[in-house]
Amino acid sequence: MLILQEQAIYYYAIFSLVVMVGVMLKIYFGHDVLWFGVIGFALAIALGNMMAYIKLHKSIAEVFFVQDHFSLISVYEILFGSQNQAFPLRYANPQRDANGISVHYNDQIIYLKEEDWEDFDLIWEWFTQSQSQSM
Repeated sequence: MLILQEQAIYYYAIFSLVVMVGVMLKIYFGHDVLWFGVIGFALAIALGNMMAYIKLHKSIAEVFFVQDHFSLISVYEILFGSQNQAFPLRYANPQRDANGISVHYNDQIIYLKEEDWEDFDLIWEWFTQSQSQSM
């Protein structure tokens, strides 16, 4: 849960700032601010948590290869024990540029940055090795 809070702190700040501006405007115009503030901050926390969950889903933590399949495992899947899916390597269609690899995975195009992966060249090797074997 602490990792979720750590990811959400930025979003808490943004949404809380919006609520604080709203409270200040309500005070300026002479309206009651209690319920607006309470509901606004509750919504700010809920939206911050939702944005953190989305960020954890999109943050890839592991690339896992098994025979002719691979899996991209997100931080969310590791933290909460969710099931991940293996995807055939022949459909990955990896493409490398100067900064990373783009891979087709589960109806999405995922970009793996070289700076984020210690064994980046090994990952590229696994992807390209599968293509050469299938031809």
